[in-house]
Amino acid sequence: MIAIDYEQSIENVETVGMGQCPLVLGECIQGQTSERRHFLITSPIGLFSWAEFIRNCDDSEDNCLTVEPAFCWKARTAVAEYLAQEGLPQTGTLRISTPIGSGQGFGTSTADITASLRAVAAAWHRNISPETIARIAIGIEPSDGSMYPGCVAFAHREGMLVEHLGSLPSFEALVICTGGVVDTMEFDGRRKNFRYSARDEAQLLTAWSMIREANSTHDSLLLARATTISARINEQLLPKPYFRELSQFVELGYADGMMVAHSGTALALIFDPGRPDYEECFANAQAFVEGLRPPSWFHISNRSICQQLSVHYGAQDFSSRDIYS
Repeated sequence: MIAIDYEQSIENVETVGMGQCPLVLGECIQGQTSERRHFLITSPIGLFSWAEFIRNCDDSEDNCLTVEPAFCWKARTAVAEYLAQEGLPQTGTLRISTPIGSGQGFGTSTADITASLRAVAAAWHRNISPETIARIAIGIEPSDGSMYPGCVAFAHREGMLVEHLGSLPSFEALVICTGGVVDTMEFDGRRKNFRYSARDEAQLLTAWSMIREANSTHDSLLLARATTISARINEQLLPKPYFRELSQFVELGYADGMMVAHSGTALALIFDPGRPDYEECFANAQAFVEGLRPPSWFHISNRSICQQLSVHYGAQDFSSRDIYS
């Protein structure tokens, strides 16, 4: 092969880019300020959405932009928008792997979009900022702030970062998937005119300050108290099965707090892994959750990465990479 042939063949080589983004366990807090700015505070966990983009340099009519699995249309829409903005060919194959199904409150749509945009940017040897990702994501639906590292306060309707809050202290969680899904766009449309009481608004802003303090002092118990405030206030917007039972369990001191998906169906008991009786408390909580017999439940942490979950369905245990309601 002569040199010019080699150079021409390089132009047609498929280039692969990879991207990832953490999922979230609902939100630490969700509410609005006195100026009626809606905000959420992210709660990243050790599960990730992963994306692979195979760039096809042959921009012929036979090539197009495809996504696998096909139901990840939001990620495909985001990638198409990015390619258009960058003046790049609308071709390539996007493959996404996410361990939890959408609509339950784990931020899968935002994570899929973020991972996909990072993958396509990598395939084209470009950098993409969190601000660009947020701007594209918010054009599709209200988004989490998981495109930013760590824990952040995020204006999820405007797609704007409000405050970097550092990293959450360590926590362990027993997550209950209650069944069913929530359409994020439909629910946000119903919620947008909701007004918290002055008391609730003040408590949510106090909880925000508690998260800031918990992150700076690595205080897992303070984190748990803050997330419980938000969980209880937002129950009026989206009541959840098992909420009363879990709330009573926390009140009795058997768990450190609750964390919920404010626009999803999941809720969780959370624990400070540094408490002296953690092992005993966690074992008792597992027995309690099993006794509730929810559709499914699992253990997750923000201390380590885990892409394969041990999911409990009623009385049976399964090792699963996907949790769908």
